[in-house]
Order: sequence, then structure tokens, then C-alpha cells
Amino acid sequence: MYQPTWHRPRTVHEASRILAEEGGRARVIAGGTDLAVQIASGAERPEVLVDLGLVSELSSVDSSEGRVRVGATVTHATLASHPVLLERASVLAEAGRFVGSPHIRCRGTIGGNVANASPAADATAALLALDAVALVRSAGGDRRDVPLEAFFEGPGETVLETTDLLEGFEFDLPREGARSVYLKAGQRNALAIAIVSVAAVFNPLEGSVRLALGSVAPTPVRAEAAERLFAEEWRGCSPSVELLGDVASKVVEATSCIDDVRARASYRRRLAAVLARRALGSLCAE
Repeated sequence: MYQPTWHRPRTVHEASRILAEEGGRARVIAGGTDLAVQIASGAERPEVLVDLGLVSELSSVDSSEGRVRVGATVTHATLASHPVLLERASVLAEAGRFVGSPHIRCRGTIGGNVANASPAADATAALLALDAVALVRSAGGDRRDVPLEAFFEGPGETVLETTDLLEGFEFDLPREGARSVYLKAGQRNALAIAIVSVAAVFNPLEGSVRLALGSVAPTPVRAEAAERLFAEEWRGCSPSVELLGDVASKVVEATSCIDDVRARASYRRRLAAVLARRALGSLCAE
């Protein structure tokens, strides 16, 4: 019978120490919405589980002086209802609202969603559009800030070592007047993995936009060429049909889609262009 060693640390320091002592035998668990399923199916059998449920440092959303810190064990339900996010970074709140079912949103955590390194993860695209960094605690106790664009190495692969602890994420709040949106297309309205997702943050005072795409490449990606084109051509009013079309073309260039059970690559490319146009059109029209 499978009986892993189970640790329940109360502090980040204690959790990091346990991971260092256990070497590569340990897996971190929080909401368990993915790992528990993998264990039940026999796909995973970690010898040691480090449960972060009692580490209160990791379970809050804190904002100070225009900077937001989201702990790794913050649930998607908390993201979806947090007043600071709803007011100033709604793209992340909306992404939280799109995850799974109500039960999964109440259990699943942002840390697990990102650390699983699925190209289709909802929270990841939103965090990319917010220019977030991942807060990683190493076995020696040192913390490093990893830009989210450098965090992923491929499907299911990140820069995390087996002894690293993902503490959470930080980003600057979009300035007053900025707008953001998260759009997702799936095969149904609930419990759907994204065929394509687009997260956008638009600052009308600067004429800048950040566009992040999910489920269109081996990792989530920023459409930086599309961002630059929009900044160069936007004239402070509703963007023209031509500009939206040109930006959408640059969005498609940022993709490297594949055929899979959810959609063909050609459909994904068209859908990425449609969602990008829709996102920018709605943000600029507000």
C-alpha cells in the first residue's frame, strides 16, 4: 500500500529545509487538484509529500506601494474575488474565474497552476501579461526572482530544482486607468482546457499593451512584436480595422501551434488572431 512520508511545515523556512533534506524524493502539495489525481491513478508515487497548507505566509495577496505579491497557495477563488485585483489587475481575477469548477477553484492554487507548466494554464497567461516574476527559494535559503518568461523550459518543465520552493509571484500594479482582460476559448464553458487564451493589459496613457498567449506554443508566450507595433501605431483613439489586423498578424507570428485532440494548429492560429483583436478592441473602446 502506498504510504508516503508526510510533512506539514508551518513556515517557508521549515518547508525549504525539509525539501533540502529530502533531496529529490519530495514533492510539494497544496490544493492537490492535479497531484492527488496523479497519485490516485498511479502516475505519480512520490516518497515524500510536503504539504504547504499550514504555511500562512504563502496564502495571501498583499499590495503595497504599487507592488502586488501573490502567495503560491492562494486559491483561484481568492484571485477571482480579491478587491485589489478586481480593481487594478482584473486580468488575473478573470483568469482565476475561468479555472475548472467551483470546487476546483476553491482548492486549486496559483502556484500549482503555474508550476505544472501547462502551456494552457489560465493563471500563467495573466501573470505574463502583468510582467510578473516568480519568487523561488533555493535549498540554501536564498531567494531568486525569475521573470515568468524565463520560468518555463517546455511542457511540464520549469527552471525549478527538486529542492526549490515556489513562494509566489510579484508584479507592479497597472497604473490608474489601465485596463486588462482575459479571454479563453475551449470546447465548453466549464472545466475546459484552453484551445487558445489571450491575456491583455492596456495602458491608454502610455499607449502600451502587453499581450500573452496560452495553448499556442510549448510554453506560454508574449507577443512582443505585436505589442511594439501597437505602441508605434496607436493614435489615442479606437484602433483602426487595419491596425487590429496588423497586430493580429504579429500575434500569429508569435505562435508555434500543434494539432492535438482539442484543435488543429491552423484553427488555433486563426483563433489567436480573433481573440487578440477582440481583446484589444474591447480595451480600447472602454
